[in-house]
Amino acid sequence: MRRHWIGLGLAVALITACAGNPAPGDEGYAFNLNGEYAAEFITHDDGMAITGTVTLGTARGGDVSGTMALQDPFTVDGDVAGIIEGSLFTMTVPYTIVENGCAGVATGTGEIAEGGGTVSGEIEIADECEGAPMGADFTLTRQ
Repeated sequence: MRRHWIGLGLAVALITACAGNPAPGDEGYAFNLNGEYAAEFITHDDGMAITGTVTLGTARGGDVSGTMALQDPFTVDGDVAGIIEGSLFTMTVPYTIVENGCAGVATGTGEIAEGGGTVSGEIEIADECEGAPMGADFTLTRQ
């Protein structure tokens, strides 16, 4: 009988310890992305800065969704879908450039700072009007 109680005590201790470690999307996870972020994309080929906002929310399991609204030097609207794994955010953003109707998909990965206040990394932009994919560095900073 004593072994049964010891085994039960160990099982409860393990469950309690695991419950204390939040996972992506859980409250208290250090790398969740929630809120409005100032966005800056700097293209590799000509150094052009494209800026605006990205609004993100992290669901349980680390799935991230949101919207992108870039305004300068042109208007780009898109929907963000991605996932958080550890401190990395991988995203896909189908978008449309309002002024000329060009569409494309941007895909990239960035490192999330602890607390989720910033994300920075690289993204590849495949625009139907440009032809060859373009690379860019990006930074998202929570406002």
